[in-house]
Amino acid sequence: MPKPTNPNADFREEERLTCVLVLDSFNTYINEIVSHTSLPLCLWPVDGQPLLDYTIQALIRSGIQEIILLATTNSAEIRSYLMSTHWLRTYPKLIRTIPCREARSLGDCLKDLERENIISNHFLLVYGNGTLLTNTQLNELFYVHKENIKKDKNCIMTLVYRQLDSNHLEHSSFTDDQHLCIIRDANTHRLYDYSKEYLYSYEISLDLLEKPNVTMETLYCPLDCHLAICSPDVLHLFKDNIDCSTINDLVRGVLRDEEIANHTIYSYIYQNGYFLSVHNLSLYMKATFDVLRRWSYPLVPEIMASVPKLHLATTTTTPSSPQIKLSDPCLSFYNTNHPVVYDKHNIYKQGDIQLDRLSHIQQDVFIGNKSQIASGVCLRSSFIGQNCTIGKDTRIENSIIWSNVQIGENCFIRNSIICDNVLVRNGVKINPECVLCKGVIIGVNVELKERSVVVGSTSMSSASSIDEVEIDDEIQLPPTDFKRTNSRQRRSSTRLSEKSFSDKSICSSIEETIASNSELVGVDGFGRELIFSYMHDNQPNKFKATDDDDDDDDDDNDSDSQEKHPYDAWGKRIESQDSSTSEPEPEPTERMSRRRSHPNQPTAPAADTPTSGESGESTISDEDSSTHSDEEKYGNVDEFREEVTRTLERAYKQKLNIENIVVELNMLKPTYDVSPTEFDKSVTQAVFLLPLEKKIANSFNGNYWNALKSTLDQTTQFILKNYMKITNEESQMTLLTELESICLKNIRPIGERVVNILNYLYDQDVIVEESIIKWYQMKQSQIEKNEILINPDEKIYYDKLKQFIEWLQNAESEDDDEEDDD
Repeated sequence: MPKPTNPNADFREEERLTCVLVLDSFNTYINEIVSHTSLPLCLWPVDGQPLLDYTIQALIRSGIQEIILLATTNSAEIRSYLMSTHWLRTYPKLIRTIPCREARSLGDCLKDLERENIISNHFLLVYGNGTLLTNTQLNELFYVHKENIKKDKNCIMTLVYRQLDSNHLEHSSFTDDQHLCIIRDANTHRLYDYSKEYLYSYEISLDLLEKPNVTMETLYCPLDCHLAICSPDVLHLFKDNIDCSTINDLVRGVLRDEEIANHTIYSYIYQNGYFLSVHNLSLYMKATFDVLRRWSYPLVPEIMASVPKLHLATTTTTPSSPQIKLSDPCLSFYNTNHPVVYDKHNIYKQGDIQLDRLSHIQQDVFIGNKSQIASGVCLRSSFIGQNCTIGKDTRIENSIIWSNVQIGENCFIRNSIICDNVLVRNGVKINPECVLCKGVIIGVNVELKERSVVVGSTSMSSASSIDEVEIDDEIQLPPTDFKRTNSRQRRSSTRLSEKSFSDKSICSSIEETIASNSELVGVDGFGRELIFSYMHDNQPNKFKATDDDDDDDDDDNDSDSQEKHPYDAWGKRIESQDSSTSEPEPEPTERMSRRRSHPNQPTAPAADTPTSGESGESTISDEDSSTHSDEEKYGNVDEFREEVTRTLERAYKQKLNIENIVVELNMLKPTYDVSPTEFDKSVTQAVFLLPLEKKIANSFNGNYWNALKSTLDQTTQFILKNYMKITNEESQMTLLTELESICLKNIRPIGERVVNILNYLYDQDVIVEESIIKWYQMKQSQIEKNEILINPDEKIYYDKLKQFIEWLQNAESEDDDEEDDD
């Protein structure tokens, strides 16, 4: 461990002030959004600097001598950023990163830390994403905790809170996930009860009120700083109690569980000072605006920018690590260090900006380097990153705009987050609490509803680097007549030239897994609404669960996760619904615009609900409900079939990897909630109707068979083999039945080619002889019983089919004769 910088300091090794940051909120909804951006949440920009820098600076001001970062899925990005900053140059042994890639909770991270065996003294623990903004000296907490231990040797933890002024429920730092009720001794501040549950009333045990020499006080909703001073025993408790996955679990266990009841927990409440733990999107926006309003002084933009940030060299190398290039996506925000000028009304200007004299910059605004603000633009309480362009007469309020963002004319953006490399065309209205992730394009005159999360990729963590928007020195506004060559095209970004926009391809190793939703972002836009992977048990249908192949392995873990995440990405409670009185409507996804127009679908009454004849009130009958459900189901299947067709068309034209296409199709299945049979039918229809798509058909001069053979050879036969396996008789029957349905609906050009089609599928081992014969015999039986009537137009198909079956049977007979001769 490093020696104190002050040679006269009298610190022993065990007295070093250590702080542990757990850099993950473990909120599924937040992490899903973060996975579609270029930065982990702890590196999201706050007025030109990453959140983590504010926390590190606050800890250094507090005299912390060792900072341990516990990083989960984004450990590589965090380490890459730190290796290129001044922190490790100025304080070479200050920061230590411990990757916890397999951790799924705070408890898992602390268990990994315990295995490292590097904590032997009291330490500060910052949890809830590990990003704390404060202008208060935290080193006094060590002395507070030591005093608690002197009074009570069983004390293992001191939780830190901030007393809120006025009505806490209306305080801007308070979100739904901050609800807290604690009962403590008013004199010693020892905790006796603790609840994070949101209840209208709390029960207090009479035993607590009868304790001798204890004056109980109840504190309802102090501001949780997500900060605690811990003894080393805390790590051992997390290791020994596998059920403890959060701080709340540990506290409840210590207070209520007899097995670990030999320990005690105390609390400490700050009466003043600025504290904000950034663990959801609402608090991220608040942190940005608080810093602009200088509530966190001295952690303000011009002071933070005065600290050198990056090496001038293009790479950083350590003996134990490979070269880290500064072109990495997580470093693109902070690869320059420009001075920030602080002006009146809390207006901050970074580096060289172009500000039209007719623009209106009102108050609490940060404008990044090389950004251009056109005439008539109105900015209020907003952050504008580097290399951004804001078109004429656009109004932006209480919003955060990252770097390399282009916004057209006459746009209105409120209370939203726009990530890097986003294009917003003219006349767009973005309503509050929207998030536009990296690479999104919003088309002309589109209005996004509140709380929309639009993404341009499946996951930035699994994709390769994305081309950034390039900006010329002289920039004009985007023309409204801009057209894309293909509105369903895979990832696109834009190059802003002197006169117009032109599309630029964005490449990704898994780009085939994305589909743009023109109904959401416009025909000249690109992006889709984010579908969340997990769903709370009683969560409203805004989020939807997906079926993964490993559901059986993760049932227990999923159940735990659901209990831990009752709040969405904005920190708002996900209200439960009574399933006995209403059935949740399926999730409104980006491809289901029809559902979005009917958010409150009526359902059949519960079994104990009185009928209209009994109560005199009208109710919805089972038949009506069933009919409505069927209509929704079939509409859903049609949308799914269209999406499968578009997916296969793209796979064929771009020659995409078959495994990736299978992954995408598997992702679509839970999205549209189709049955396995409907899934097989949709895939079959997409395969055989694909050659009729205009662009493919034109390539073969309208010759269906040549087009079909080409698509089968390159792509679609492998898709059929994957889903209609020859060992699965039911899938084989579904394939043949659906193929017949397609042939009968399209006698010309498909039905008349049935011999070629079946022969190809037979030769390529897509279907087997036994399945063909069995299926044909079933059809013949139905025809003989007049269950199937053959129209004159269909005769050519049945004749061709009979021709193929006779050939197949004769070939089988010849093979049998040859075997007998042998």
